[in-house]
Amino acid sequence: MRINQKWLLSGFAFCALFAAAASCTRDEVESSTTDKVESRAFDQPETTYLGKAAESLSAGHGGESGFLLMDRGRDALAWRTILADAAEQSIDAQYFLWKDDAAGKVMMQRLLAAADRGVRVRVLIDDSMTESDPQYLALFGAHPKVELRLYKPFGPKHKSLVMRWIDYVADLRVLNRRMHNKLFVVDDSVAIIGGRNIGNEYFEYSGPFVNRSRDLLALGPVVEPASEAFDRYWNSDWTVPIEDVVTPVPTPAEAKQQQEHLDVFAADTSHYPPGFYDNPEEIDSEMRKLGEALLWGAARLLVDAVPEKGGKAQTRAELDKTGFTLAHIAKKSSDEILIQSAYLVLLDGGFEAFSAMTNRGVTVKLATNSMASNNHLTAFVGYAKQRHRLLETGAELYEMRPDAKSERALFTAAQLEAHETLFGLHAKTSVFDRKITFVGSFNVDPRSVNLNTEMGLLVESEALANAVAASIENDIAAGNSWQVILKDDDKLAWIAVESGVISTETDEEPMTSAARRTEAEALAIVPDDAQL
Repeated sequence: MRINQKWLLSGFAFCALFAAAASCTRDEVESSTTDKVESRAFDQPETTYLGKAAESLSAGHGGESGFLLMDRGRDALAWRTILADAAEQSIDAQYFLWKDDAAGKVMMQRLLAAADRGVRVRVLIDDSMTESDPQYLALFGAHPKVELRLYKPFGPKHKSLVMRWIDYVADLRVLNRRMHNKLFVVDDSVAIIGGRNIGNEYFEYSGPFVNRSRDLLALGPVVEPASEAFDRYWNSDWTVPIEDVVTPVPTPAEAKQQQEHLDVFAADTSHYPPGFYDNPEEIDSEMRKLGEALLWGAARLLVDAVPEKGGKAQTRAELDKTGFTLAHIAKKSSDEILIQSAYLVLLDGGFEAFSAMTNRGVTVKLATNSMASNNHLTAFVGYAKQRHRLLETGAELYEMRPDAKSERALFTAAQLEAHETLFGLHAKTSVFDRKITFVGSFNVDPRSVNLNTEMGLLVESEALANAVAASIENDIAAGNSWQVILKDDDKLAWIAVESGVISTETDEEPMTSAARRTEAEALAIVPDDAQL
């Protein structure tokens, strides 16, 4: 998910037509504030059930952290609910997007139930993709044990969507830099980090669009840095308590009524994705099964710096900790690099870097969305402009099919037909030499490098690297993706290779309409690829 380019351009046009830049004014909502109470992560995990369980599972692993690869959305949602149900002291959740849909409601209900038990809940959400009047967030934050903050809010929430985008344009230099992080930490003992936001499409609910994504559940030494990273954002000048931007503030009676509605909603098994189990076994059994599935390795949390408010200008190297680290590791790779990125738009120097890798014998495989599977056509256009150059570097290029066979297998024929379901790639994952794995929020594009803050886990573990590599190779196999090649006449072709033989081939964007291709051609005139 990213800022919608059409809305952004509409906001610019609206502001240009109806006001000069100086008069494009707005009702002031401070984009940063220190008028809030500072708090810190719970720091006594050894006193909690999850902390003791994590310590027991970590024993004998020499300071390594343990990881569960969560390839399927139903499992990713299940473990979030299991951990929330087991929480005793704290839950810290940080997301770019938290939707008011079934997945969003289920997660809210679980966190509110934990708060009823006395658990302190802190939720930090980027404001750019909240609805124009997100009372659902305010009702969530009205619980006395729940604090909810927005990152860089623009415009009071009683205003229309159009007026909020005018606010956005009026403060673009600051507000265009969004918080794209995804983090869930319980009792400072277990963390979930990866590419999923909180919304139906990220957890494989039956619907019109379903995202292929990936998370890691982590326990061990890497969890403490994750809690510290949450604190840095939570206590930064850029976060604003929800009650400061939503009017009117919900009454206790309204909040209680909403929670009762959520309890009823979450008790209905139809509100969960296919294959989800809403009644996990007793927590001891769940943790024993987790212990058997964990893959162990030395881990490092990559997290971008929080932009300073005022003061000296910060360089890309100071801010972009995630991208710089990944680029450094890629340059050191000697055999193979697998990169899966929902959006793939290289900056200057990227093509030269890939060419240098392939010239020294490194196999580079890049997986991203096709035009047919990309839910942000403007981002696709930025990538499409570069496809020839990408292939000329010697890298292999794969684009996800909107009818990916492995994804369709998750649903019944009736479910697929009812929603006319399309599948898209949302994973942000890399594997280097089958030894080092990155799973996080970072896309290989200018927005992740220069504008958004990002985070992820970098794990040195051959077992995890092989597991993730196998998952990516399945995603790019025939039936799930097309391979894009350059033919002898220098034109693109989309092929499927099965048993070493080309089984299908086409010379235009597959599974797209003439109207969509025309729209893409029109969007190609958008001048600023840095916004992609």
